Amino acid sequence: MNPIALITDQYYVYWNAIVIALGVAACFCLTMALFTAHGGRAVAVWLLLPLGILFSLPLARFFYWFCAGVDSNQTLWQALTDYSSGNYYLVGVVLGTSLAALVVRALGFTQNLPRLFDCLAPGAALGIALIRLSEIFTVSDRSEVPVSNPLFQRLPFGVFGPGQWRYATFFFQFVMMLLIFVLLMRFFVKRRRWPMKQNQPRDGHVALMFVTWLSALDLVTDSSRYDASKMQNINGFVKLVQIAAAVALLTVLIIYSVRSIRANGLRPSLWVLWIVFFVALGLAGFLEWLVQRKWNWYLLCYSLMSLSMLTICFINYRAYLSVCAKPDRR
Repeated sequence: MNPIALITDQYYVYWNAIVIALGVAACFCLTMALFTAHGGRAVAVWLLLPLGILFSLPLARFFYWFCAGVDSNQTLWQALTDYSSGNYYLVGVVLGTSLAALVVRALGFTQNLPRLFDCLAPGAALGIALIRLSEIFTVSDRSEVPVSNPLFQRLPFGVFGPGQWRYATFFFQFVMMLLIFVLLMRFFVKRRRWPMKQNQPRDGHVALMFVTWLSALDLVTDSSRYDASKMQNINGFVKLVQIAAAVALLTVLIIYSVRSIRANGLRPSLWVLWIVFFVALGLAGFLEWLVQRKWNWYLLCYSLMSLSMLTICFINYRAYLSVCAKPDRR
């Protein structure tokens, strides 16, 4: 049983639920502060929160049911109505929050949707970091990577999972999401000083960098989880989060490539970025296939996979710089 923080006559309040609530509150407060400080209306954020939860819960549960398939022992209706068992997939939360933002825009509470996403991105990173931290208050981690050295059988390296010590995947994700949060806040402050080429949009870049960094992190770390979102209804190998991450990384590159071509023309440097991007993404896919068959190679595979994701993050950032007039490189 998960550690209990509070017991009433009828309810149990778990520590992981408290940390998750703190994550949602942190996301809301930071988004509100950033959006209102940059000309946004507070009502837009107040409406975004309940709509985001309303849309995210069923979508997160749908993707859980779709990926788990027959192993979940639940019908679709049970997955959407009974929240006492099973998981919630982050893909559904991202889509649900994005849909909520579109509704807020359609209702006229904001005229600048990219700016709303920019202000939401740092808060989302902080919220996800705390949600990942909440997993240390559960009965086990979900990593497949064993930790046999007693020196590393403790946080921040290892947690005791089902029957053995395993790598603390969620704690690692917590640390990395905190780093992404810091980078996004720095990017949020600095990017407003950068003039753009030929009337390129000034807003939306923080959100696109958030998508890039989050996708790169999840593409690697989701591979190490034994509960990863393998689509059992289709096959037991393809993982939903990794597919979504790859599509998101490619989408960001396409957006900046189109803008770069409009601003600079089709330059040879852009071809180089495309080639390196697809080589790095192909390498990551091959390494995922390899580590599923040669599990004792996990250290080499995950190291190279991480290197390929860092390369893709650098490529997307370089594509962003190509539409900046005079970026401040300090």
